[in-house]
Amino acid sequence: MTAKPDCQNACYSHHLEGSLAIIDFSGDIYQLGTCLELRATFLSLLHSLNDSPEIKGLLLLNSPGVFGDEKYCHFMHSALVARGGRPCLYSRSAKLSDNPIKMERWKNALSQITQEVLKFKKLLIVGFEGGVASSFFGTALAADYRYGTDEMTFQSSHLRLGLPPGGGLGFFLPRFTSQPKARDLLFSTEPTSASDLHQLGLLDGHFPSSVFRNECKQIASDLIKMPIQAIVGVKSITQRHCQDLIAFHEYEDRAMDQACAKQIFHKG
Repeated sequence: MTAKPDCQNACYSHHLEGSLAIIDFSGDIYQLGTCLELRATFLSLLHSLNDSPEIKGLLLLNSPGVFGDEKYCHFMHSALVARGGRPCLYSRSAKLSDNPIKMERWKNALSQITQEVLKFKKLLIVGFEGGVASSFFGTALAADYRYGTDEMTFQSSHLRLGLPPGGGLGFFLPRFTSQPKARDLLFSTEPTSASDLHQLGLLDGHFPSSVFRNECKQIASDLIKMPIQAIVGVKSITQRHCQDLIAFHEYEDRAMDQACAKQIFHKG
């Protein structure tokens, strides 16, 4: 199967650099949840890259702010208002949405994408710029490698919202660190720096923003020089938790539903 050609839409752009595929999230990431057609297109792209013999690795990048706390909290609050029909405490000027199912669509999209990242057979590297909301960081923990700019931070958006973290964060975090360290990170109200994330083993490195993208591309290009059979063989072992993640997402959805039903809101 041949990899899909370069493309760009309201959410992301995609292009190839040799056998390395690069997806750059620079637009409205939340359209992957609210727009079923765009989500299907994105998942189809991942499947195409996964099946193409021409592709040995995938690098995910983002523009600063795309995965940040501010946009995430704004979206989630509007989704909560739409679901419950209550005034939104996050913004006095917020209006009721006419799409009460966008919360469900977003949860399903994030779970699907996290599972696809974990199942990806080739090397998958994530490069974060700017602040990263907790749910997006959870999804990134399903990747093989993670890097950030020196200014990148992990933001505990779930505390600000009064909701459980999504993206499988509660599934991956104790596996990477320990229960006490996962607890401390999840209950920290202060942003966690790239340096601290690196020390915890949650990032594989961080670089100045001026050279960040070039560094990520060089690292990814070096990594995919390994024989593809070796990459696929190693990943077939590391992906053994796929079924556990699916079961966890079902529990995560129930916890989110219960929290939403209780209408736990916090002012930003």
